[in-house]
Amino acid sequence: MSVFRHRFARLAFAVAAVPVLGLGLAACGGEETPPAETTATATSTESDTAPSSSTLTSTETGTTPESTTRSTTSGQENTTTQRTSEGSLDESVTEVAESFASLAPASLFAQFDACSPSGLEDSWQCSGSKVGQFQFFTGSAKAASTTQLLTELRSSRVVEDTGVRVVGWSTLGTTAVITVVDNDRGLVMQQMISSDREDPEDLIYELGLADRPAESTTSSPAGSATTAGTIEEA
Repeated sequence: MSVFRHRFARLAFAVAAVPVLGLGLAACGGEETPPAETTATATSTESDTAPSSSTLTSTETGTTPESTTRSTTSGQENTTTQRTSEGSLDESVTEVAESFASLAPASLFAQFDACSPSGLEDSWQCSGSKVGQFQFFTGSAKAASTTQLLTELRSSRVVEDTGVRVVGWSTLGTTAVITVVDNDRGLVMQQMISSDREDPEDLIYELGLADRPAESTTSSPAGSATTAGTIEEA
């Protein structure tokens, strides 16, 4: 009888322990469930932020037309500036051309890129990529002294001398200085060149600073003989 009671007690204890174990397992399972909810929440939050990225991308993409418009406008302005500069002379060149028009033709001034005051008083220098550099001076004393040097030095040559306008060049070694003087207005123009590379006289004519002299024509001996024969036959 005591043995039976002892076994019954053990069986009752085992049966009572089953609910306790079930509760323990249930408790453990309950602790794992919240992380799953947290993960879902995080995933949902990340998904919610996706439109913001798309919005930023759209905003950045939207700036492209503005940049294109600015580039196009800038290009049009540059083109307009180039056309204006090609169609008219620089303001500094225009001023010098008006002041020294009696020394050189307009075709020479049109080849100047720019003019600026030089280091000397009442003087300017102009330059062009094709014609080189020229210097211009004002002053009756300067014009008179330059004319004297040009007409009296043995190293100088004169191709035109009207008493008012003198055109020629002077040489010193391999350096030649082309000179044009207007004594009435007190104006002087000069250009320094290398006589090894260019002939000063030819350059004067090419630039239109003086007229090339006409070639003298003489009757040929054959023509004279023909004329004489015609007279005899007559």
